[in-house]
Amino acid sequence: MKNFWLITVAMLELDIGYPNYIYDKIFNEEKSYIAYVASLLNDEGFESRIVGYIMLELNKEESYTFIQGLFVEEDYRKRGIAKRLINEAEEYSKSIACQCMKAEARDYLLKFYRNLGFGINGMKNSSTYYISKNLERDKQIEEDDELEL
Repeated sequence: MKNFWLITVAMLELDIGYPNYIYDKIFNEEKSYIAYVASLLNDEGFESRIVGYIMLELNKEESYTFIQGLFVEEDYRKRGIAKRLINEAEEYSKSIACQCMKAEARDYLLKFYRNLGFGINGMKNSSTYYISKNLERDKQIEEDDELEL
């Protein structure tokens, strides 16, 4: 049973153990989470191991998703897995009518995020930035694609 390079991405709904009313009391908002996992399939087509994930915090009240975590195992980096995870998370965010995706990114990841359309909103500290991507603008561009020039 040897592995080949077929990665599948699946969504998981997460319950991290706190009832929503606790979030309501602490943060004055309901929080929920969604995760996508990237799995390596074996030659029989069965999942053999998880090699990456992205976890989103959903803020429906303010219409955005926040990337709480993005990870790909070192041996599987630079193969497009993180980009695919972000693309899946972006599609999900659009499907629930979120207007943007937000995250915090270390300085060495800025080029990666910028290549995916994220912009810098500010600095958290000397090596971490607040970043976001406007999903409404992307939606408008998709709608305008039907126009002929």
